Amino acid sequence: MKKYSFVLLLCAMSLSAFAGTNLQLFYDFGSLGTACANQRTNRVTTTLELFYGDPWGSTFAFIDLDYNIHPNDPKNTPFQGYFEIARCLNFWQNTKAKDLSIQVEYNGGLGLYKDALGDIRGYGINHAALVGLNYCLHTDDYKNIFNLEILYKYIVDDYNKLANNVPLQFTFVWGCDDFCTAPGLRFSGFLDIWGAKQSVYDRKTDTWTDPTKQSFVLISEPQLWYNVGRWFKCPNLNIGTEIEVSYNFTGKGFMCNPCLGIKWCFD
Repeated sequence: MKKYSFVLLLCAMSLSAFAGTNLQLFYDFGSLGTACANQRTNRVTTTLELFYGDPWGSTFAFIDLDYNIHPNDPKNTPFQGYFEIARCLNFWQNTKAKDLSIQVEYNGGLGLYKDALGDIRGYGINHAALVGLNYCLHTDDYKNIFNLEILYKYIVDDYNKLANNVPLQFTFVWGCDDFCTAPGLRFSGFLDIWGAKQSVYDRKTDTWTDPTKQSFVLISEPQLWYNVGRWFKCPNLNIGTEIEVSYNFTGKGFMCNPCLGIKWCFD
């Protein structure tokens, strides 16, 4: 999943009239040697992101669609869709607390796969509701930004009597324009950490973990973009890379997949 290219602008609430949308296309170079068995690899992902600011705060959302390269994926549809939307409330933008916002968020999705008989099966990415605080540190010119979110996270699961021992998510978001003093180069990304009672596949033992026990979950996606279009009067066009890193997210243990992509900024 991709996220938070525009959410960094939550820090610049004075830009309440800002609106932006971009489309990213990534090819994932992962392999079964670096990924869990149920992690689709060598896949294509499109991400549509949007951010809109207003006098009451801002709205950020994105939709990921993963496409069918893995032999266990259906070939006539995307195999997975994922959606996030976050609303930040900040109607004290002219006070000393302008960098602190109240955030509410929703996450969810669904997917398809082929079973051993070749039949199409489905699975859900459970509803998750989050609420908490969003705080930003930044330089005066906003070229360097660090965003911290502390959110209460409620995941709707199939085990209605189960609850996370620590139902919190910590999110760190960063962005740096003209990275390493190189004009047009941007280093950005996010890190999510939370706890969840879930059953994940252990590839080493070919078993699923106990869903009644809470596990530590981590996902991070650092990105490096270069505005190649600046050389031929097309500032909308960017090329770049992303490294998908996770722990207990798509399976037990660590996963690391490198990606290459292009990004088109519509605004």
